[in-house]
Amino acid sequence: MKITNVALAVSLGLFLSACGGSSDSGETSTNPTRSIQGKAIDGYVKGATVGLDLNFNGKLDLGEPTTVTGDNGAYILDIKSNEDASCVDYVPTIVDVPVGAVDEDLGIVETAYSMTIAPAIFIPSDKDIRDITPLTTVLWDNIQQDLESNNLGMLSCAAIQNQSETRERISMMLKEQEYRLQRRFNVPVEELYSDFIASGNVNLAENAAKLVKGMQLSYEETRVLLQEPNVLYADVEYIQGHWNYMMENESNSKHWHRVTTTQYKDKSTTTRIERMSDDLTTVVKIFENSMKREISERGLSLIERYAVEPDGCNITIELVQAKNDGRGLRNHHHIDNIDSLSVCQNAVDENNLTNQTILAYQSNGIDDIGKVEEVGQFQYSQEQVFSYRNLITTFKVMDADELNQFNYISADFNNEETHLSTSVLRNHSTHLEDRYVWLGRDVIKGTWSKQIQYKSGLHEFYCSVDGEVWNPVNKISDCDK
Repeated sequence: MKITNVALAVSLGLFLSACGGSSDSGETSTNPTRSIQGKAIDGYVKGATVGLDLNFNGKLDLGEPTTVTGDNGAYILDIKSNEDASCVDYVPTIVDVPVGAVDEDLGIVETAYSMTIAPAIFIPSDKDIRDITPLTTVLWDNIQQDLESNNLGMLSCAAIQNQSETRERISMMLKEQEYRLQRRFNVPVEELYSDFIASGNVNLAENAAKLVKGMQLSYEETRVLLQEPNVLYADVEYIQGHWNYMMENESNSKHWHRVTTTQYKDKSTTTRIERMSDDLTTVVKIFENSMKREISERGLSLIERYAVEPDGCNITIELVQAKNDGRGLRNHHHIDNIDSLSVCQNAVDENNLTNQTILAYQSNGIDDIGKVEEVGQFQYSQEQVFSYRNLITTFKVMDADELNQFNYISADFNNEETHLSTSVLRNHSTHLEDRYVWLGRDVIKGTWSKQIQYKSGLHEFYCSVDGEVWNPVNKISDCDK
């Protein structure tokens, strides 16, 4: 499906103060001053018009340099005006696809649409090669809308050339959008701007067009949440198909899902996961509605998480010593037939306690690059529970030193002891300059996992049976099989 429902012709109502003019603006030379080339890709599109959006109004106007795409969507755009050529790297490039153009995958185009790419100064590729796709479109289109709504000022070739603040703002916004797409498709940023048909990236080629409508809504709804005065962080993501390894029966689904995460100034965080209708206008089913909050005082931290899920209300209450090397206790509660988050938050009772987990953790105390953390989690069944059955009540009266009774449990990642628990999970995390690395061990099952999350948004998953030889997998849950 083509991207006709995306507002690709957003007008900022601005005019170009320094880069007006056209390819016929009085220059006497017939030789091009500057040439750019590339392809129009939504399937390769033949018969589309490519040109420079010199005045940032989201469309091609009379007098702006243009050319027409040929076979394989290829084009060469010659800019003959010196004035226009000086702006080639500082303005967007647009593709207008008219009715009657040919999509080499789907045939004759029956509904006109447009695509665009950000000014070349901001993208990590050869500035003279510009492949214009639905992915490049959604990256730049969202930024144009944000620039308009935040009144950045007169957006023009001259403004981008001469105003470092404007360049930094656009660059930051574009990197945020690139991160979102890299995280979604797990491809390098350069590939987001490439000819993904020629490179053989089937997944990216198949999903590029349909991703656009979800990305557009993700960006718009995130922006609305961030305008709320008590919100520190927000992220809305629309995902078609697999969204959570916990729901294996959804892994091959073609349904759309919306995942909304919001962090508030009171340190609480909410997450909501919903199945959406195909047109993304209606919530069909709620998979999760959860809230997490944390309170720290007297050397203790109380961490509460309440989640309404398909099987009812699931609650975890964690009470830990607030220091780099300490111990803690996590209680798990479950109640059937609850579908309200507010009801779930008031449902903690020692009678619905299902199991407990003793926690042992340590870190080197560094807050940024170089930080290393180790956590051991020892789970015990209901029949083995300890005396602290209601940790919310316990938090109000407990002295932090009471948790020292669990000091016999080591936080060392390589420790093999199980302490008669039903489950032993150990984790080791490292914060490096360009990535985070998490190692996991199921001591009883003898399985290992490794997750690498690059700060660019790329990620890698591995499994092992000995912690020495690692095999790549699609998702971390594969290590439990």
